Amino acid sequence: MTRSQVALTLLAAAILAPLNCRKAEGVENDPLDREAEVALVEYVKIDTSNPPGNETAGAKFLQQLFVKEGIEVKLVGSDPNRQSVYAKLSSGTNEKALLLMHHIDVVPAVANEWTKPPFSGDQSGGYIFGRGALDVKSLGVANMIAMIDLKRRNARLRRDIIFLGVADEELGGLRGCKELLEKNPELFANVGFVLNEGGYNETAVDKITFWGIETQQKVPLWLRLNVKGMPGHAASPPPGGGTIAKLVRVLDEVMKIETPYRLTPEVKRYFRDAGRSRPGNRGDVMRAIKEPLDIKQIEEVLPPGYRSMLQDTIVLTRVSGGAAPNSIPARASADVDIRLLPGTKIEPMLERVKSSVGKSAEVEVLLAGEPGPETSSDTELFRLLAKAMKEDEPGSDVAAIVGGGTSDSRFFRARGIPAYGIAPFKVNYYDADSVHGTDERIRARFFIEGTRLVRKIVADFCVRAK
Repeated sequence: MTRSQVALTLLAAAILAPLNCRKAEGVENDPLDREAEVALVEYVKIDTSNPPGNETAGAKFLQQLFVKEGIEVKLVGSDPNRQSVYAKLSSGTNEKALLLMHHIDVVPAVANEWTKPPFSGDQSGGYIFGRGALDVKSLGVANMIAMIDLKRRNARLRRDIIFLGVADEELGGLRGCKELLEKNPELFANVGFVLNEGGYNETAVDKITFWGIETQQKVPLWLRLNVKGMPGHAASPPPGGGTIAKLVRVLDEVMKIETPYRLTPEVKRYFRDAGRSRPGNRGDVMRAIKEPLDIKQIEEVLPPGYRSMLQDTIVLTRVSGGAAPNSIPARASADVDIRLLPGTKIEPMLERVKSSVGKSAEVEVLLAGEPGPETSSDTELFRLLAKAMKEDEPGSDVAAIVGGGTSDSRFFRARGIPAYGIAPFKVNYYDADSVHGTDERIRARFFIEGTRLVRKIVADFCVRAK
């Protein structure tokens, strides 16, 4: 290269460098990133614990942000204290609409078990702390930001986009999503696709190796066992030890109910697809899963989360009764969370519980799910999700999964509307354990990256091609 050529090269580099820097800064310093982070911090500060709910406070917070952007929005729901928020970007077309859904309510938090106040939105160590940071106010903010982005860009849409922040999901959705679908069906008249919570991803050294898109879930059966007895002074206990002792014996019988391992078609496909990206024995077991199941191998190799997909589960979640250490109460109760494998009807299990407790307890049904259809992965939206996720993390794999939890997606699947559970945020296992636990948190950087992914997914699916 001559001296003149070197000089021209350096001059060109000097001219282009600021442009390249500005381009990089435009990506790294997108103002919507900061707005999303601020919104999440403020959102988790709002105590929407269910019970009692108080979702209206969260709904109004989101409503104000939509109003500020000039986006059509309203509060919906019969209970003034437990309202949901509904927003819409209209396209002027008849294409099936996309519904972006999340729930406003969160499970209660025991404050003295946390190292950070659960409704503080504390930002420290690169994290945002607070109940709902992962489950699932972060997804709600990402959905909102995706719509705000398109509104500000005056994007030409090929389908309507609907935002739904819904009440009561944590207690089964009966007073939230289910009620809205039944009493306000006009809100969902042209909905053809739903994006909701329920997916998950696996990471290795902050790199996603696998994205799970939830297309089916287990069937919930929540029960309360009520026991009665003679109240009195604990110094003179009745035969059998009194009401609490009676409840303990009842619970022991319930926990003796056998839930043998079995392999359903949906879980078999899920394990084989998800096993592709897993090294070692775990991947080998998942890829080769078949009946008859090798129980010893399953219990030695697969962690509890995977084993739960091979059997119905029965878990005691709450015990209540008594007012003082020296007083025998007249009543006591316990809540039991049962999750049945896909396609399982609740009646046989309910009868087994009633039979096990006999006349010792009254069995009260709190939530009774119904087996529902699986959402097909052969859709335009699923293919777009898979493509976007793989591009976001090169070398990662994507597959349809069965969820162990319960979400409002089941109400749409029962109506034949495709509903997908996604987890756009990178979450390491030690952070994932904080869901419904203590110190729930999301890494701020991962939240921003996931919000950008949601923006891309929504834009790619809903914006008209030029």
